This record gives sequence, structure tokens and C-alpha cells, in this order.
Amino acid sequence: MKPLSFQTLRQALRAFPGARPAGLLRGLAAAGVIAMALPGVAHAQASVTPATAATAATPAGTAYDGLSAQQQAALLSKQVAGGELAKLPDEQLLAVFNALQPETPLLWAKAEVSRYPEYEYWMTRQERLNGQWQDQPARMLIRYRHAPRQLYAKWLPGGSQAGQEILYDETRRKDEMYGHLGGLLGFTSMWIALDGTIARAQSNHTVRDLGFQYVVAMLERDARSLRAAGLSERFARAEIVPEQGTRMVALTWELPAGAPRYYAKRVQLMLDLKNPWPRVETAWDADGNMVEKIVFEKAVRKTFDTDTFDAKNGDYRF
Repeated sequence: MKPLSFQTLRQALRAFPGARPAGLLRGLAAAGVIAMALPGVAHAQASVTPATAATAATPAGTAYDGLSAQQQAALLSKQVAGGELAKLPDEQLLAVFNALQPETPLLWAKAEVSRYPEYEYWMTRQERLNGQWQDQPARMLIRYRHAPRQLYAKWLPGGSQAGQEILYDETRRKDEMYGHLGGLLGFTSMWIALDGTIARAQSNHTVRDLGFQYVVAMLERDARSLRAAGLSERFARAEIVPEQGTRMVALTWELPAGAPRYYAKRVQLMLDLKNPWPRVETAWDADGNMVEKIVFEKAVRKTFDTDTFDAKNGDYRF
């Protein structure tokens, strides 16, 4: 705070001729002379919008204050499952996320994903391939088993590559998947290299990157890199945003660099607070270009039988 000089006081008086005491105080605060804490008188530089509310000081009194990261993650799981978190108004919800320890989101995500060893889910995915953003997202149904890694994926109508199907089973061929293209070549099934030309023409990821477990692994990898560099793994900001017609909390990480050192220069996860898995994952490169957007629409825990990952399954078109 600057010392109160006669010259500064005179400048403030000229700026607010005939001002009442509150107006004079505003002038002094704008000049950086005093800090204001009077009812009804705003700080000169305390303009907080909903998009930046997460950077404001956390109000005291959340149930998460003073807890360890493990305790916070357990409480987060409980309040999501019970619906309490989703019922909080925006201000209190942001206060909760501001109170989280840096490692809490990752601990929570790891614990929740461990409850989903096998599941079926629906997603949409858009990516930037060879510098070009895909105009139409792919819509996919995926049946996923994490250990051993096995999955079936089908591209659904209304999205790019509709009609394609693939099977992956690391117990049979770890570096290849079995599948067929959509359209006129839909009848031709073949073994396809995970990193081959056909696969890379449609995605920057391999089939092994599908699933919630991959999102958690990405967060964990970046967290380790940040800690090794002596940096905090805490997200840069939390926001309340409307997405897919639902109120969500968006957590954004700003990384020191982009790929390959980190997953991306900027990564954002959206949580709808009603499901124990991320709803939206978005990433940007160092130039601010969006490189991918993945929306997890729905997930259902399953116990799959042996036919689920077999090309002879009568429900498939291999």
C-alpha cells in the first residue's frame, strides 16, 4: 500500500468533486492509497466473473477445509454418489473445489475408475488430424475390459466412420486390432496395426487409449512430471459451465509445455457431479488450437462373457 501523500489526496478529491465519504474512499482505493473493507463499497480491482470465480479466495466453512487429500477424495466420492454436491449453488460448489488439495482430483478419479473394471459406454470424439479439425465427430459404442485389455468398438450412425467395428484383445495380439471399415468396404475384415497408416488416419490415439483408465493415466503422468519439476499439480482454475445442457464443473490445467513432454499445453476436464467419471475432456496445443474434444455420454458397469470380444459374436458384422 502506498503512503498517503497530500498530492495523492488532492488527485482523489479532484476525481470525485463533491463526493460523499464513500465516494472519496473509492477514489483513494483506485489510487492504491487504502484498502477498503466497508459494506457496499467494492474493491477497485476485485472484478470477479463466473468464469474466474475459482481464483477468488475460498470462503471458510466448507466440509473439505483442513482434510488431507485422501480424506477429501473419499468425501468427494460420497457426496457425488449421494447427490449432495450437485445440489450446491455455484458459489458453494466453487468453494469446495478451491478447498481441494492439489492431488485430490487425481486420487478421486483413480478410486472411482477402479470401480469400473468392465463397462459399456457411449462417446463422441473430435480431433485435429494433420492440422485439420474434424468437422464431424465420431459417435462410438465401446465395451471395455481393463485387465486384460480387451474391447469392442462400433462407430454409430450420425457420426464419422459410421458402420466401422473393431475388436482388440491383448491376450491374442497386443499390437494389432481386428476390424472392418464402414461404407462399401464394410464386408472386409482384417488385422490392422495399432500404429499403422489406417489407424492413424482416423485418430491420434490407438485403440489402447480408449476408456476412462486412459484419462486417469494421462492425469497421473502429467502430475508426476510436474512434481519432478518442482511444480504444483493443482488445476489452474475451476469454473461452472453449461455443457450438453447440463451444469458442469470445468477444471483446467495449464501445463509448462505441450506434447510430448505433457499431454497438451492446456487440458480441461468437465464433471457433471452426478456421475463418478469425467463427462468431457478437451485439450489445446501451445498455439491455443483445440486438438481434441471427447464427450462421455453414458457409462454402465457390466460383466462381459467370452463372446463379447469374439469376432464370431452374432451381433457383430466381422
